[in-house]
Amino acid sequence: MISALIGSVIMSAVTLAMLLAIDITDKALSNVGKYPLTIDEQQILIDAGFDLKDIENINQEIKALKFND
Repeated sequence: MISALIGSVIMSAVTLAMLLAIDITDKALSNVGKYPLTIDEQQILIDAGFDLKDIENINQEIKALKFND
């Protein structure tokens, strides 16, 4: 009887750990490719004639990207 109770507690803990791992992975994958422009990329855009407002607009567009789920 006690072994069944211990087994069910272990099963519950393992299930919770698995669900947490899936949730963390899902959140990490949803942010893939959504990093703001690096300083070097910003400098390239400035050299190409873009201003800081344009660069901020690009960063906002990157944040708004939605990938297929």
